[in-house]
Amino acid sequence: MVVVLPHSPLPTRDFEFQTALISSGSSRAYLNKINLNLISMAKNTKGRNTKRPQSIKQEEEIADMEDLFSEGDTHKIRASLLDWYDENQRDLPWRRRRRTTTKSGNDKDVKEEEDEKRAYGVWVSEVMLQQTRVQTVIDYYNRWMQKWPTLQHLSQASLEEVNEMWAGLGYYRRARFLLEGAKMIVAEGSEFPNTVSALRKVPGIGDYTAGAIASIAFKQVVPVVDGNVVRVLARLKAISANPKDRLTVKNFWKLAAQLVDPLRPGDFNQSLMELGATLCIPLNPNCTSCPVSSQCRALCNSRNDESVMVTDYPMKVVKAKQRNDFSTVCVVEISAASGDRSQQSKFDSRFLLVKRPDEGLLAGLWEFPCVTLDEEADLSMRRKLIDKLLKKSFKLDPPKNCSIISRELVGEFVHVFSHIRRKIYVELLALHLKGGMHDLFKDDGVKTMEWKLLDSESVSSMGLTSAVRKVYSMVQKFKQDRSSSNSIRSRKRLKCSQT
Repeated sequence: MVVVLPHSPLPTRDFEFQTALISSGSSRAYLNKINLNLISMAKNTKGRNTKRPQSIKQEEEIADMEDLFSEGDTHKIRASLLDWYDENQRDLPWRRRRRTTTKSGNDKDVKEEEDEKRAYGVWVSEVMLQQTRVQTVIDYYNRWMQKWPTLQHLSQASLEEVNEMWAGLGYYRRARFLLEGAKMIVAEGSEFPNTVSALRKVPGIGDYTAGAIASIAFKQVVPVVDGNVVRVLARLKAISANPKDRLTVKNFWKLAAQLVDPLRPGDFNQSLMELGATLCIPLNPNCTSCPVSSQCRALCNSRNDESVMVTDYPMKVVKAKQRNDFSTVCVVEISAASGDRSQQSKFDSRFLLVKRPDEGLLAGLWEFPCVTLDEEADLSMRRKLIDKLLKKSFKLDPPKNCSIISRELVGEFVHVFSHIRRKIYVELLALHLKGGMHDLFKDDGVKTMEWKLLDSESVSSMGLTSAVRKVYSMVQKFKQDRSSSNSIRSRKRLKCSQT
């Protein structure tokens, strides 16, 4: 039996496929004995600094690697999962067939357009679904497809437009890759790639996404392996090895390749993912409703040994500890009107926004001026760093070319990225330009960063990241509270003067 395999661990999704000859025939009893022993050992030694014997680890890996599904189990799993999927699949927008616009009447042209539209929809949905819940993605997907219904429409968009549409989904590099991929395919004048090898050449498409597009849109008999599939396969085969380990990842791809239904590969791959997303979930799996419970070795083990649970599979991997860092954000509100704060309005003041570098975290996105700190710093130090940034990058140098109307600490909050826990300090700096708006940066021969000035309404309608949106919301609330307090004090003074 010949199947297609990746040769690197699952987390990267940046490896190529290779062809390998797979043999089967290991002892199921032997594998069960090893796995049960390993789980018992792990539970008995919990809390103790005890290493697992290397020989047992090697035996486990060898057994897992060689143990494929029997031909009978393969056919049962395919039939059971497809029947269950046909009855229970969720109604999701990217699963619906989209009407074609071809008027030629040529059946081949119609099919090609249908396939390309399906492929584009699958691509967008699968990228959005990475690290994001289905319910969150649905609205984003519908808005995206309404604005850019085809690959050609997306290829004409700007990165700023795409980022604005993506705002709130996080992991913004995904959006940039979608745009770059669309531009590349259209620029080459070729049809939408329809094989795994061709799809892997598109920026941002890894093995999982390539397999999903190829099987769902083009009916290629290729596997997919994501977190849901790993969990289902690990329980079906009672694989207790580390799911992030290189050899274990290869094993999951082999098992998935063996199971793919040759007649309905896309539906089968979706059924496997659907099972992991709805029934075979990380905690409290619904085994009584599972269509393949009779083939589930983890369930069998849990019934034979009360110390073993279905949720013991796959092995829980300790997540890398998030690093802590700090950032100070200065919301700069610039006015060319009177220096009297009470005279400012949304019509004569603008907020300064800067564009992040095109590489690195949150590349190419807009934010308020900020400085990342190596460690916590007091207010005085944070303001010195911000002043240095404003002077160097924007030539804002009070009192030489501008005056400070007000400078107030707004507050702080913690924002969590996937690998960073960032404490963000927020302040509001209101400036009056002595030369007027038209003189801003006029002496700057070379711009060190891209910037723009926007009124409050424009900032509110921008596609900002959740952290930047939080900063702006804090500032707006702070200004409203301050205005209310000033109004109350004014009424009190008026009342006192009248008495």
